[in-house]
Amino acid sequence: MHMDQSAVDAAREALAKAETALRPGPEGMGVFYAAFAKAQGAFQPIEKNKDVFIKSDKGSYSFKYADLAEIRAKTTPAMSENGLCLFQLVTEDNGATCIRTIIGHASGAEVESTIHINRQGDMKQFGATVTYLRRYVVGPMLGVAADDDIDEDGEDHAGAGSALISAAVHEGMRDARSIGELSKIMSGLPREDRAKYNDYYTQRQQELRAATQEAA
Repeated sequence: MHMDQSAVDAAREALAKAETALRPGPEGMGVFYAAFAKAQGAFQPIEKNKDVFIKSDKGSYSFKYADLAEIRAKTTPAMSENGLCLFQLVTEDNGATCIRTIIGHASGAEVESTIHINRQGDMKQFGATVTYLRRYVVGPMLGVAADDDIDEDGEDHAGAGSALISAAVHEGMRDARSIGELSKIMSGLPREDRAKYNDYYTQRQQELRAATQEAA
């Protein structure tokens, strides 16, 4: 896959303005978090099966990533077994393209991430930006590592992988020793704080799962 830096910059700008909403069902969010934690524990290893090449005026760089089909293939069975679903809607909203990514639970609880993208450049590059964002937002929402760590080659590639989001650190989540403990902390936060710390919550899920796998 080839992308110009302008498409990556547009994606970065859109991600910086992403909106996250948590909507409790009749039983609150606790049942959602419990089901989600079980599903995450059953996710299959995800293969970084694609390469992206980024061109810019200052040079170029590349990194490996898992495409959306690979991410869904390795996570959907566990999600379904625990009463969870994930779907995306691409619509128009006041002249901007709107990408809504929703994780829902059988209880009626759901988490939604909404991204608005202003159209710019040619349709090919705009389409690449939409495709990139659809894939990119699913990884953090599911708590899976679907992109290369930009530090693996010792360089700071602006715009690659998780560098697009800088997560606010929560001390309790930082000190959590299990996904269950982490989920309990998250469910106990006020609604506005859940949205604020959602990215860090996802990051800590990845770290705790990796530590569990290493210890096994």
